[in-house]
Amino acid sequence: MSEPPAAGRLVVVGGGPSGLAAAWKASAEADRAGASLEIVVLEADDQVGGKARTEQAGGYLMETGPQGFLDDQPVLREMIAACGLKDEVLAPEPAANRRYIFRGGRLRELSRNPAAFVRSGLLGPLGLARLAMEPLVPARRTRADRTGRTDSMSSGSAADEDESLFDFAARRMGRQAARRLISPVVLGIFAGEARKLSAAAAFPRLVAMEEAYGSLFKAMRAGRKRGAPPPGHRTFLQGIQSLSRAAVAQTGIEVRCNRRVTAIERRGRGFTVTSSDRDLTADAVVVAADLPAAADLVKGVSAAAADELRQIESPPMAVVHTAFDSEATAHVEPAYGFLVARGEGIRMLGCQYETATFRERSPDGTFLTRSMFGGGVDPEAAGLDDDELIDLTRRELRRTAGIDAAPIYTSVARWPHAIPQYAPGHPQRVARIEAALEPIEGFHLAGNALHGIGLSRAIAVGAGCGERAARRVSTE
Repeated sequence: MSEPPAAGRLVVVGGGPSGLAAAWKASAEADRAGASLEIVVLEADDQVGGKARTEQAGGYLMETGPQGFLDDQPVLREMIAACGLKDEVLAPEPAANRRYIFRGGRLRELSRNPAAFVRSGLLGPLGLARLAMEPLVPARRTRADRTGRTDSMSSGSAADEDESLFDFAARRMGRQAARRLISPVVLGIFAGEARKLSAAAAFPRLVAMEEAYGSLFKAMRAGRKRGAPPPGHRTFLQGIQSLSRAAVAQTGIEVRCNRRVTAIERRGRGFTVTSSDRDLTADAVVVAADLPAAADLVKGVSAAAADELRQIESPPMAVVHTAFDSEATAHVEPAYGFLVARGEGIRMLGCQYETATFRERSPDGTFLTRSMFGGGVDPEAAGLDDDELIDLTRRELRRTAGIDAAPIYTSVARWPHAIPQYAPGHPQRVARIEAALEPIEGFHLAGNALHGIGLSRAIAVGAGCGERAARRVSTE
């Protein structure tokens, strides 16, 4: 028997940052309009936060999902202020400006200083020469540019022209830079292979820079002239999950944990949401679940959209925290950490030096590291058992960072479906999904499956869904 709404009701499926942003923004919009709106968030887990999960044990603060966020979305800053966390925002330590790539058997600094970059050995003479020619490389002309038609940018022709990130980087900066610089950086963000990711979907800012200035270097110089600083990397004093926990306390939002949603069906102008608890009728629904669960739920309202969502891969990942006595890591240069180029015989995607990046992450006299395994380049690594992963981490930290000591604390976290992989053709897939869902009034798809994997972008998408849902319910 379904539970009828006392007033207009919005059901949000998923209590991660995107779903909670939808609930918060819907509540704010309803208050602004003076409308009565019941907002129910159904979360399958026993706590909110989704993959933005913070764990504390033994004096260590550990992020098992995203380590932080970019402060590049106004709505995120608005949400932080509304949740009372403005004074809890934490910037990285100065040492975090230093980042390394493990290539050729040693760590090499990815320096912004041209002379230091040349000395690092990340690129050879030919690679450096080709990189220096980037401003002279003509901007790419799309088929629409060549023909003057925009209707050709649909279906297959557009997918064919959706350049992979590797091809984009190779075209603009040279193949050596694409292989030695861009590919490792992509591992640290998407845990995926640059050859299998859409440049337009995965790194739209780079594509926009080329479109606007004809060159990445010219775009960066223009930004410096304007005095426009790049988006800052931030977190919260008590960890990334602080935002989700604070959002739950906002008025007008009811969060029900341990409520796994199994189906969503259209019922007249509304919906029926079936969960492990009971059925709920809803005037509007926001789905902010992870892949592939989101595809299973979307199937009840659009089989076509669900089929498209199932084509988006989200491979598994494992996150291993290891802490060492500071004497064993005295030789380690304080830094954000390092990424690992493929072909080095190292399975680790990268390692972040948590103690050096954000303050109060570990007790005095200790050094906390966070190593990532799996993703689209090595999904089998995420399936190793805990002891195997910890042993692998120790061996590879010895080879890369020279940490030759037994850890004094370890933990392993696993995500069966971690980061969505935006393959070439993703923008066209998104257009088809949105076209299939657009006629279904009151149904919205949030999360990070379509429009960006970063926390700030997922929150912006969720907030937009919540605002549109509240406006629809409030005007009926």
